[in-house]
Amino acid sequence: MTQQAERQVKRQPGGNPTELTKAETGARRSSRRLRIALAWLSFVFLGIPGGAIGVAWPAIRDTWSLPTAWLGILLVAFTGGYLCGAFVSGRVITRLGLGNALLLSSVIIALGLASFGLSPTWGLLIVTAYLLGTGQGILDAGINLYFANHFSARMMNWLHAFFSIGAAMGPFTVQLVGTTGEGWRLLWLSLALGQTLLTVGFLQSRGQWLHSPETTASRPEETPSTLATLRRPLVLLGMALFFVFVGIESTAGSWSFVLFSETRGFNDRMSATWAGLYWIAFALGRIAYGFIADRFVSEKAVRLLFLAILLGALMFSVRDFVEVSVAGLLLIGMAQAPIFPLLITATPGRLGTGHATNAVGFQISAAGLGIACLPALVGYLATLASLEILGPFLAISALLCLILFHFITRQGQGRHT
Repeated sequence: MTQQAERQVKRQPGGNPTELTKAETGARRSSRRLRIALAWLSFVFLGIPGGAIGVAWPAIRDTWSLPTAWLGILLVAFTGGYLCGAFVSGRVITRLGLGNALLLSSVIIALGLASFGLSPTWGLLIVTAYLLGTGQGILDAGINLYFANHFSARMMNWLHAFFSIGAAMGPFTVQLVGTTGEGWRLLWLSLALGQTLLTVGFLQSRGQWLHSPETTASRPEETPSTLATLRRPLVLLGMALFFVFVGIESTAGSWSFVLFSETRGFNDRMSATWAGLYWIAFALGRIAYGFIADRFVSEKAVRLLFLAILLGALMFSVRDFVEVSVAGLLLIGMAQAPIFPLLITATPGRLGTGHATNAVGFQISAAGLGIACLPALVGYLATLASLEILGPFLAISALLCLILFHFITRQGQGRHT
């Protein structure tokens, strides 16, 4: 870097320009790296419980001798909190500032993880799942909003790749602590310790999130009211789309282990490996797409990804050929991976930064609702028939996503996507 390039200009309150020193420039870069590292690690910790819950569920279920389908109840409780946290995130961020909102949410998550691991009763586990979901909803929406406003589609994909890495680690971390007995508690307590360390990072950096080097000097657009944002048809259509397609992600991840192990008769280790490979494919999809995201953000690309999910769901439905079924599951994960970050990145362009402050939270809350409701619906349908309903259910959901996205693109004609 040349000496001239290093001499960036800032203005003091009196209006006299002064040159940024190398130390100041380095401090800003270090601050930026710290925020990115905190965001990435936070998304790893957001992903691990989601990837682990389906594999840990038989052990959790056996702790209190619960019906298998009650996994849906646990997910609904978690999502109730997640939906609440994400839905009010715009108001929380406006009142507290982004840095303080992230710090608060990290504290709530750490308490929720610790309480989950220590819960003596099923009823208390439900309460702590709600608490955990609330913290994760605020944190997820806040970091997504920050990256949507300050970073490119590439960085957004890599942010969500770390969520996928965490989700891929989930099944294997359960295997480390054991898939039977109460070893599952150790996993959640370990996550609580890690989240506590992240909380320290948010405490130290809380004043930096609103004054980042990427922020322009212009006055930020005022955040509209909640009702004003909800009145926009694009917001409602976007919420419906997030509900369905993130529900696909959760449904495939939550029930694939049980389908392979208890319905199709494969051993637990093999079934857990395939469930883990689903999340690995998910992570690889986001990492790979990150390299090309800035060049391929078109509506056509999103449509092709939804068609790939549809094809994968049909392959996953093939019971008698395990190779085809597993390949279909991996295709679902790979194709699903880039869609969430692409749509989140497009939100400020579709709605404006003011409405995006609310809308990102609304979309994430709708996604959280889909995370709980769609797997719960599959659990209910499985009691009426069998868990083999999973593949066709995912295929129908992918088709519905294509229809919703078609209406979104029609409503959003003339806007940058």
